[in-house]
Formats: sequence, structure tokens, C-alpha cells
Amino acid sequence: MMPAGAHRLSLNAIAPWLSRLASLIVVVILVGLMPDIAGIDPSQSILRARAGQQHMLTPEALAAVREDLQLDRSATERLIDWLGDALQGDLGVSWIDGTSVSDGIQQTLSTSLFLMSLALGLTFFLCGLGLLHTLYRWKANKLAQTHNSLSTVLISLPEYVIASVLILVFSIWLGLFPPYGWQSWQDIWLPSLALALPASGLFSRLLRDSLQRVLNEPWVITWLSANVSPNQILRFAVKRAISSLIPQISMIMIGLTGGAVAVEQIFSIPGIGRLILGAAKAQDLPMLQGGLLVLLLISIFISSVGLLIQQWILGQSLKSGKLISSHTTFSFTSSKGKRLTAYSIFAVLFLVVFWSLIHDPYTSQYVRLAAPSLEAPLGADGIGRDLMARIGAGMLSTFKEGFIATLLSLFVGIILGFNTRISQGLIEITKGVPYIIAGLLVAGVTGMHPSSAMIAIVFVSWAPLAAHCSSLIAEARAQPYTHLAPIWGTGSVKVLRHYILPYVMPPLLRHALLRLPVITLSLTALSFIGLGAKPPSPEWGLMIAENLPYIERAPMGVMGPIAGLVMMGVAINLLFDD
Repeated sequence: MMPAGAHRLSLNAIAPWLSRLASLIVVVILVGLMPDIAGIDPSQSILRARAGQQHMLTPEALAAVREDLQLDRSATERLIDWLGDALQGDLGVSWIDGTSVSDGIQQTLSTSLFLMSLALGLTFFLCGLGLLHTLYRWKANKLAQTHNSLSTVLISLPEYVIASVLILVFSIWLGLFPPYGWQSWQDIWLPSLALALPASGLFSRLLRDSLQRVLNEPWVITWLSANVSPNQILRFAVKRAISSLIPQISMIMIGLTGGAVAVEQIFSIPGIGRLILGAAKAQDLPMLQGGLLVLLLISIFISSVGLLIQQWILGQSLKSGKLISSHTTFSFTSSKGKRLTAYSIFAVLFLVVFWSLIHDPYTSQYVRLAAPSLEAPLGADGIGRDLMARIGAGMLSTFKEGFIATLLSLFVGIILGFNTRISQGLIEITKGVPYIIAGLLVAGVTGMHPSSAMIAIVFVSWAPLAAHCSSLIAEARAQPYTHLAPIWGTGSVKVLRHYILPYVMPPLLRHALLRLPVITLSLTALSFIGLGAKPPSPEWGLMIAENLPYIERAPMGVMGPIAGLVMMGVAINLLFDD
């Protein structure tokens, strides 16, 4: 008979894989049953995609589409047939043009993987520069005086916003690179940079926080007292700092692969993200199911390799209780300069809100695209409304929804991060679904509900927090005092309260604050696909969508909401930057 300890270890090893398999099956089934769940008939979307928007939706034409695609059968019957063929390597054919789904995915996946590799290389290069700066500041004994405003700005901007700004600057103003296409080497730089900048901002910030924590551990003083070379201390510290962030690196790689939907769409890149987005809009279920299946398998592979690398780096220290490290705190910064800067930013944002209270943000009262003036400091939009009043009016509602979505993501991340044996697969699967695709799927299941955008964002935003939480918990349990606490008779509740939570919560809260701006703007981004606010609401995502066609003549219609979001993100992070 197998010993109880060996049986427990075997169960612990199998549980994450069972979680991955179950999560994968659930997502594929939900996508396959989406027409029945939502109560929609995909024949109209298919007919429009085949013949164009102007085609007459006659009963005869719709009946022909239903007969051709066997839509008279239930979604359950079609899903069972699709799963049977998928197990044999056949992902079916597109409902739109009849081409092989496998061939379409193979062609577009190679493009997306190439783009991901370039973006990942740029990410590591930019992070390397930030790491060198951090190490230099430590050697100069000035690490506590640095701040992370640049990384906060980069994190605050999702890829589609950075892509729009890069096109405005490098294509329209400077004329250095083409604004779209995928034909020559000049086409690769702007989309790669659009993906790399927010990823490098997040990774640089998490790495700096982790490295600062490691460099404050007692062993550093001991090694310095023993005349150990500072370079040797830094090499070991960097290794320790990176080891706890490997799951986050995996999440970043997954995001660069499947999360490039908006970038591929903006730059007209024939990648798998753009393919899946088109399939979701046209309700081409075979292409959508096949593309998501491949993306989710890639997500599972990358995450699994990352976990193996983390275990290899940390060795037996995770199991033996010999991982000695210190935990950080979460409190207001002690720097008067940082507090003053943060309060000044809040004051500026308050003045913008106050302007909206005494000026009408809805009435067209100026010349179309009017230049900035005393009456309208930021000018007017495409129909003559005061841009500054609209930005101020949309600020409170935008940040309220972003804060709620971030809080919900943190709550879900903590709950599932403490139970990764059963949630590991769900973390990997969720991160593999781009938020735009999640929005379309949620809209397809729930209809155009007012809360659909928030549900979609929370659905994909909790996974990085859960992965970080799980990694921190593993470190906390490997500390000597936590490892020995049960031997001293300390109960599990006291261990959780006094040892694990104080170690886990401060860095996790800082991570959630880092994600507040990008979650907020990602929430507003779903206005582009019809979720969330509707005109004439001054909601920021809707404002960006409305003013993007006029960005050259009235850039503040786009840059104003973006600047407000960045300023809010910088101010919040400055307050907790120690």
C-alpha cells in the first residue's frame, strides 16, 4: 500500500494538471454552447461576413446558411462532433470561407510568435536598463531615494493606447515608420514597442520591489561584514529576486502572445489574435474554438515551464524551510517630496472635475474642433463640446468602475492564489484569453448588459494577481519561522494571520495598485466593441474612441483622458512608493 505521505505528494502533483484539463474543457464547452446560452442565431452574422454588410437578410438566404452549416442541429450536437474531430487533430473548417481552421491558425500563429519574440527581447532589454540603474543606486546607498514614476506611466497605458501614440508620433508627425502593415523590417518596430513598453514597465517595477526587499534582508549585512564583494552579493540578490517573479514573467509572455489582439488589429498584422477577434465578431465558431484552444495550450505550456524553472532555481529551500527573506510593509511614503507631488497631482485632477461642475459637458456650444481658449482650455471635440468639461465629468465614474474592478480582481486573486492546486489551470487559462475576446464572449453569453465590461475585465485581470499571490505564499511557507511554527504548537489560523499574510499582502497590494490604471483603461477600452458606456456619456474610453479620428487636429480629446489616467496612477503609486 502507498504510504500516506507519498499518496499526498502524488495528489499534489496531479491536482494542477487536473485543474488545467478541467478549465480547458470548460472554456471550450462554453464557447461551443455560446449560441444556445445567449439565445442567438449566428446565421445573420455569418451571412453578413460572407456577403458584406449591405446584403439583404432575406429568409431564403438565412435558411440557406442554416442548411449549409447544419445550424438546425443543437449547439450541443455540433460541439460533440467538433470535440471528436479535434481529438483526431481536425479543427474543422471556417464557417465564413470554408478554409481549414488548422491551416489558418498555423499561418497566423507563426506571425504572432515572431512578434512575441521581438517584444519579449525588447522587454528584457528595457528591464535590463532599469535593473542596472537599481543596482547602481544600491551601490551608491541611494536606493530608498528612487521612485518608479516612469514604470508607473508605462503600466498605466494598455497596448492599444501606446500603439495609437506611437503611430501619432513616429508615423504621422515624424514619418519614420509605416502606420500599419507586415511586409518589411520597418513594420515590426512600432507593434513590438507597443507590446514591450507596458510589459517592461510592469516587470521592472515588480523586479525593483522584489530586489529592494531582498537587499534589505539580514544576510546582506552579514556578507558585507565578511568583505564579500558587492558584485557577488548583487548577483545572488538578483537571482533571488527573479526567482519569485518567474510566474509573473510567464504571465507577461502569455500576454504578449494572446494579448496582442489590439496591437495586431491597429497595425493590420495577420496574427492569431486578430484572427480570433474576427472570428468572435463574425461568430465563426470553428475558427474561434480552434484559435482559443491553441492559445490556451500555449498558455499552459509557458506557465508550466515557468513553474519548473522556479522550482529548479529555489531547489529544496521551498520544502525545507530554509528560504530566509524579509517581508515588506504597506504604508504611506515617508518622503515629503513624493507626498507633495502626489497631492499636487490630486489637486490638478480636482480642478478639472470642478471645471466640469460649472460647465456643460454635453451641449455643443463651440466651433467644431475649436482650438484651446480661455472659455475651453483644452478646446472642443468633433461636435463642439468642451473637452475639459467632458474629461472632468467622466473622471469620477471612470475611476469608480476601475477601482471596483481592481478590488474584485484582487479579492478573486487572493482567494484562488491560496488554492493553486485547484486553480492553477484556471489561472493559466484565464490569462490566455485576451480581454477584448473575453468582452465579446461575456457579451455573447450575458447580452449587452451594463455590467458586461466589468465582468469581462475582472475575468482576465485576477490571474496575474493570483499567480503573484501563489508565489509569495510559497516563499512565506518556506521561511524558517513559518516552517517550524506547527512544531511549536502554533495553530494554522495564527500562522496565516501572523506569518503568511504579513509577508504576502504588502507586495500584492502594491501590485494591485500598479494594475489599477491599466485595468481602468482596459475597462474603458471595451467601449470600442459596444460594451459599457454609450453616447453621449463622457466616459473616457468612449471619449478616446470618439476623438481618435480627430487626433491630429484635436489631440487633447485622446491625450487628455490618457494623461488623467497616468497622473492618477503616478499619484497613487507615489503615496506608497517606499
